[in-house]
Amino acid sequence: MDLVTSKAAFVAEALALIAAPACACDAQGVVWAANPAMVELVGGPLEGRALRELFDMDALTAPAALAIASSQTLAREGRWEAVLAAGTAQPGRAVEVRAKPLPAACGAGATFVFGPACRSETDADLRGTVLRQATVLEHAPVGIVVTLPHLVRSCNPRMAAMLGYSAEELTNIDPVGLFAVPGQYQGFIDAAVEVLSSGGLYEGELQLRHRDGSLLWCRISAKAVDVRAREAGTVWIVEDITAKRQALTEIQAIMTNADVGIFFTRERVITRCNGCFAAMFGYGESEVLGRSTRMMYADEQSWAELGRHAYGVLAGGTSFRAEFVMVRKDGSPMWVGIMGYPVNPGALGQGTMIWMIEDRSDRKLAEESLRNALMENQAILDNAVLGVAVVEHGRTLRCNRKMAELFGCRDGAIADQWVRDLYPDAESWKAARTRVDADFLAGRVHTSEHRLVRRDGSGFWARLSGRPFDLARPEGRSVWLVDDVTAQHEAAEALRRARDELEVRVQERTAELRAEVVERRQAEARVHHMAYHDALTGLPNRALLAERLDRALLAARRDGRRLALMFLDLDRFKTINDSLGHATGDHLLREVAQRLCRVVRASDTVARLGGDEFVVLVPGVRASEECTLVGDKILEALAEPVRFEGRSLHISTSIGICLYPDDGIDVDSLMRKADAAMYQAKAAGRNNYQFYSGRMDAAERHFELETELRGALARNEFALVFQPIVAVADRRPQSLEVLLRWRHPQRGLVAPDEFIPILEENGAIVAVGEWVIRRACEQAVAWQRAGLRPVPLAINLSARQFMHRGLVESIRAIVEETGIDPGLLEFEITETALMQHGGQTLETLGQIFRMGIRLSIDDFGTGYSSLAYLKRFPVRKIKIDRAFVRELETSGEDQAIVAAIMALAGSLQMAVVAEGVETEGQLALLRGCGCQYAQGYLFARPVADGVVAALLETAGAA
Repeated sequence: MDLVTSKAAFVAEALALIAAPACACDAQGVVWAANPAMVELVGGPLEGRALRELFDMDALTAPAALAIASSQTLAREGRWEAVLAAGTAQPGRAVEVRAKPLPAACGAGATFVFGPACRSETDADLRGTVLRQATVLEHAPVGIVVTLPHLVRSCNPRMAAMLGYSAEELTNIDPVGLFAVPGQYQGFIDAAVEVLSSGGLYEGELQLRHRDGSLLWCRISAKAVDVRAREAGTVWIVEDITAKRQALTEIQAIMTNADVGIFFTRERVITRCNGCFAAMFGYGESEVLGRSTRMMYADEQSWAELGRHAYGVLAGGTSFRAEFVMVRKDGSPMWVGIMGYPVNPGALGQGTMIWMIEDRSDRKLAEESLRNALMENQAILDNAVLGVAVVEHGRTLRCNRKMAELFGCRDGAIADQWVRDLYPDAESWKAARTRVDADFLAGRVHTSEHRLVRRDGSGFWARLSGRPFDLARPEGRSVWLVDDVTAQHEAAEALRRARDELEVRVQERTAELRAEVVERRQAEARVHHMAYHDALTGLPNRALLAERLDRALLAARRDGRRLALMFLDLDRFKTINDSLGHATGDHLLREVAQRLCRVVRASDTVARLGGDEFVVLVPGVRASEECTLVGDKILEALAEPVRFEGRSLHISTSIGICLYPDDGIDVDSLMRKADAAMYQAKAAGRNNYQFYSGRMDAAERHFELETELRGALARNEFALVFQPIVAVADRRPQSLEVLLRWRHPQRGLVAPDEFIPILEENGAIVAVGEWVIRRACEQAVAWQRAGLRPVPLAINLSARQFMHRGLVESIRAIVEETGIDPGLLEFEITETALMQHGGQTLETLGQIFRMGIRLSIDDFGTGYSSLAYLKRFPVRKIKIDRAFVRELETSGEDQAIVAAIMALAGSLQMAVVAEGVETEGQLALLRGCGCQYAQGYLFARPVADGVVAALLETAGAA
């Protein structure tokens, strides 16, 4: 390819990149290249045509016509408006033409770009609007970005400056590099596109990366230009909120760590608070949010009064400060200091208020005590029989009334008087001063007697007693007691009495203060002990045990050592406690605690979890044999009888032992596995210890299931399924057996063999069984209302449920409330349950039978019934246990048993149902024996209530 051809190809490619119609002409005005948009505008190929043929020359302005008609190439850029000629695809269309000479390297000629003409005032207004919008974008205080998919199309200067770039540097780049973590980009875009594609406004906060690598938090708002086409672009508004988030973080840190209560209100409703405020009033943080500040006041009047006072002060532009009595959650009063100010003084009534509150109850008590002490001391001074004066640098600063009376002065007249003026001459003053300095420097109280003079010149003997306030500064301020000892004996006695009284009062007050401090420390110690120790035995409780176990685990991990956890449960303690009383049980628990503490090491921990459960933590175990020694010691210590109130009580314990790290590495797993081992010790006959082993997982699952079963009924996790009982002759459903299922939210469907024995064991089967009866009756009534034929329901009654005293009344109430026909109910009772309590069983069955409800014996053949007794029961049907049906085809013994049962049922005029029928061979043998009804997977599996309708309709049609 030669150079000219190459340059022409370059120009053609450039034209193709222009979205608007465009072409290139040579120096004679002949078109030699045009892009597809240009071809579409004129309606055909342009190469070789003169440019002037495209225009209505009469409609051109003179300069435009001259430029097009000229044989010379435009020497500089030009722009004009023209009208397309009649031979084009859009004749009469006004266009704007922009001409630009080709570069010298591409040869002579020019390029022409066509666009819509601005021929109206509306277009001019639009152009002005665009210019104004461009100005707004240029000077906007927030970042504005226009993006295409994975491309920054443009941005304003604020956006570029926010990230440390120029606008040109941010144009036409992939925005993924601006994110703090590039991996977050796609997730952010997916979330934004979901909102924008539905025409919504996307808003969010994220971190972007500055050019220097620092991160800044930004608030983002975005709107799609055209929700129908993502490629039309998106406009983003970006605001730097780094400083705001930092301020919020700092404010939150201040509130979290402040030792004073801080809370915000709006219209006297609490909108925000810190933990100190909630704790101060005895609430949780979530309890106070949204509540009126009225909760802090004793009554409505106090709340209203403080509000008027506070908002009156705040309206004056100053913060409000006050001390007030408020009440805690429990109603106890509390002296508080409160300070408040508005966030926006202009919106005082509806704006946000910030309040700081401090519990000053202790300070108030201290101030009250100090005030009382000062009042007592002042009363003592005012009524003292001695003159009392405070002296500093030889001048009297203050004195009491007695001092003024001694020297014949009015109250306060002696203050600010030189002490040397009280002496008759300078020599006596100097001698007294010398003795005083010597005593003060030696740290002694100065006591002496001197002759002093009153204001009227008369003299009297005074006994002086003085000492400095601070013995380390003997030259400083001192206090003096002055007494008239002219009548020596009387004055001495009076002085001794006054001094003794003063010292006693000071000592009493000091003792009171000391007692208050001691009492407070003792109270704190008691509270701490109560929080972490069992009230009955004084042993560590569950919280302290968990704390010590955590520390022991850390030490064991650090030192590579093992530890043992021993879980103890007293055997038959409940029997002793219930039969002999709680006082005996409490004494027994205290004695067990003392014996356990005596047999373990000082480094071991004995804790009581509650009831009759104890835990022994044995750190530093080297081998399991050490645990064996500890277990033997415990069993031996508890083997000794406990004597109480003339009785000799014998107690034993079952102990479960697990080791760290063999059996678990955290507190929960060790506690759970030690508990499982303890249950194994119970199962092994009690009064022994068992180490945890993998086979105890079943016991652990049993315990977990028992725990989760306690709330299963309340959580609506139980469901009923129904299995048809069919006639052997035609296989049509004659009744439905009601079966219970447990749909565990995590474990899924739990087998009945796993959870029903647990319900039987803990007694919950009574409540669950009542729910089954009620739910089954409601479902039967619902099927009848839906138009289905009435179908009898067979409901199992467990042994424990059958022996419950309220069974009959419960059944009667359910029948009345649901409105079910009693003849549609049939209760199945196991053969074993029937034979346990003869007289009571017969009475209960009779009451149920008289209600019109049918009865049948379930699992017949496994309970060794007495035929003489069995015929007395009002039972009309027996169910052959599936154990005799399972191998019926291959076992002659089972065939003989089934034949015997059929013969027995025939003699007693009872119907027979065979359970667990799964093959045609089994059905044929049962039919041959004369069995009337059958149930099993051969006919149908248990189905939910929604499938029963279809099952019955299909059977009816057949």
